[in-house]
Amino acid sequence: MDILSVLSQVSVLFILLIIGLILRKFNIIDSYVEKGISNLVIFATLPALLITSMNYEFSSDMLNNGLLILRAGPIIYVITGIIAYLYIKINKIEGQEKGIYIFMTMFPNVGFMGYPVVSIVFGEIGIFYAALFNLWFNILLWTLGVILVNPKNNTKLSFKALINPGTISIFIGLALFLFSINLPTPIFDALDSLGNATTPLAMIVIGSMLGESTLTEIFKNRFLIGSTFIRLVFIPAALMIILSIIPLPSMLAGIIAILMAMPTAANAAIFAKRFDSDYKLASEGVFLSTLLSIITIPLFISILMNVLEL
Repeated sequence: MDILSVLSQVSVLFILLIIGLILRKFNIIDSYVEKGISNLVIFATLPALLITSMNYEFSSDMLNNGLLILRAGPIIYVITGIIAYLYIKINKIEGQEKGIYIFMTMFPNVGFMGYPVVSIVFGEIGIFYAALFNLWFNILLWTLGVILVNPKNNTKLSFKALINPGTISIFIGLALFLFSINLPTPIFDALDSLGNATTPLAMIVIGSMLGESTLTEIFKNRFLIGSTFIRLVFIPAALMIILSIIPLPSMLAGIIAILMAMPTAANAAIFAKRFDSDYKLASEGVFLSTLLSIITIPLFISILMNVLEL
């Protein structure tokens, strides 16, 4: 594995974010365009990416490993959820910010950044397992995540929320794998092209949202700095220790650890914009964690390779 390649990938994502910020500063993108792009990512490009990433021929070994990584998912998210909840309780964060901070701390950028980084380290097979692990991310994102960022819907979980573009696309991809269904070339190529637009569109719209913030505001927010530290350092370190003693194949443990070491999910800002919540704070969290991840991700992966002997 080439650490410089990982650093380069993270840098590209951050550059896309800066491009979005510049476009907003010059009024090329406004709030209406932001919301339109956010919906495009949520309902079109991301589902296409998930479907194509699971387009593999069936294999019993892959299925067994897939079941292992699926079983690990709830445990990992319970741990991160408890850490996020304790953080807002200790700091007595209330109001709209409470849900935003829990979301930012609990949910890493497993889709927009996780897939590219996992691909660099483990290749295409890594993306397959990452997509299965991310099934839990999508289930929680569209249920608990929506409740956390939506100030008008913060009372109860809804089973209906499970029927969403993210979970539907993963189940479609899983069905294609289990039954060894190969999509016709024109359909696959169309979805592949659409899915490839996910990362640039997501990072550009986040950068655009940041046009309303200033760096001085971001670095003066001690709660934001603390949340970012937990997201990038504390949670990955804790999970790396836990995964090193759990009887999981090294590759699966490595994929989980890398995904959970990603910066704050871009969905924090996109969902906050979609549900008219505090998208400014969410954008600042994505910006700060993405900026610092340029340092933390390559360092973490370097340590992880030695700990898990990959």
